[in-house]
Amino acid sequence: MMMNNYRAEMIAAISRLVEIPSVFSESTEYPFGPAVDHCLDVTLSMMKDLGFRTFKAPDGMYGYAETGEGELFGVLCHLDVVQARREDGWDHDPFRPMVQGDWLCGRGTQDDKGPTVAAVYALKSLLDEGHALNKRVRFIFGIDEETMWDSIHAYCDREERPASGFVPDSTFPLTYAEKGLLQLKLRSPKPFALACSGGDSMNAVSSHAECPRDAAVERALRELELPFHFTDDQVCAEGLTAHAKNPWKGVSANLNLLRALRKAGYEHDAIAFACDVLDGKFRFEGFTDEDLSDFSGPVTVNLGQFTLDEQGAVLGLDLRLPVTMEKEDLMAIVRSKADAYHLTVEEFDWLRPIHVAQDGPLVTKLLQAYREVTGDAKTEPYISAGATFARAFDNCVAFGANMPHSPTTEHQPNERISLIKLMQAAEVYRRAFSYLVVVD
Repeated sequence: MMMNNYRAEMIAAISRLVEIPSVFSESTEYPFGPAVDHCLDVTLSMMKDLGFRTFKAPDGMYGYAETGEGELFGVLCHLDVVQARREDGWDHDPFRPMVQGDWLCGRGTQDDKGPTVAAVYALKSLLDEGHALNKRVRFIFGIDEETMWDSIHAYCDREERPASGFVPDSTFPLTYAEKGLLQLKLRSPKPFALACSGGDSMNAVSSHAECPRDAAVERALRELELPFHFTDDQVCAEGLTAHAKNPWKGVSANLNLLRALRKAGYEHDAIAFACDVLDGKFRFEGFTDEDLSDFSGPVTVNLGQFTLDEQGAVLGLDLRLPVTMEKEDLMAIVRSKADAYHLTVEEFDWLRPIHVAQDGPLVTKLLQAYREVTGDAKTEPYISAGATFARAFDNCVAFGANMPHSPTTEHQPNERISLIKLMQAAEVYRRAFSYLVVVD
């Protein structure tokens, strides 16, 4: 495979990016925190060294690197990652990339730094061979994909939008439809005696939730046989993180702690709502008996974050909506259920669903590239509950880099990517670029 010639460079580039803990943080100087800004700077420097023209927004909201002339073809990537801690179940420091056999391990290797580098080097290999482009190819680097998408929104407000493109942030062969993503905050002003909180982000199942050490809560956790540990002054419920699109694949520390609080005799509307409506009811069955699914699947719900303290309660929900479902119809159902528990509902974020025609030139050429390189003539394009940057533009789809039946480890402990499969993915990207942006 041609891309094996770039294997060492690709591993070095991915590792350099993985070493940067580009997790969102509050900052007065940088829009998404200093680590994220640094990751963008390093990426743009790498792209410049590879021969691309680079640009960074003056306020640091996004950056891009491009080559060629003419109609704009976009490759939309993100450099931010979700939080990772050794104590969440990692075998090693998540920001110290390691090659273990065929695997490159570390936070971001699969989502989305590894696939980004694969796509970059796929195009570079064609340019190195002297191929001329018939389009301008722009790698667009968003830096808050795991949170609010303010980065890509800023890009859309200020910059040229691609006529077509793909996002290397999914599974081959490609994803032609993505469910709507709705994030809500349910609030109660009713104070609570203990200061409790849990979760790092709304789009991940929580791996930890904490409250002050309390004998009744500790006893409840033991009686419920729920995992927990102590710090000096807190009891910490444990869970297993997973992507919010598949909340049943994880174990919610938030729900574990809230269940223990209820068993310990603590009462609050937010506790009652979580235990009655959310606990073990990931497919929205706690809200309605009606089947709301369509060809893209059911509504799903994840309690990604929560707080309970003297100021009241906030429950942070991440919901994935069927492609054909209207947001306001779902909001009405949520408000009705929340009203019964004296909770108010606030929309926090909304990402529209997408559905790109499978018989259009973009999808057919990408699918052809995948099938020719892999020999896989059977696996059909997907519908996803994940949210990729593809939905930011028309005529854009998620395209790899994970191979079918390979482990999906994004947002999980011991995130990793197979180096053999990564090289194969790069070959697919190379073939796709040759069909879509190279002069015949």
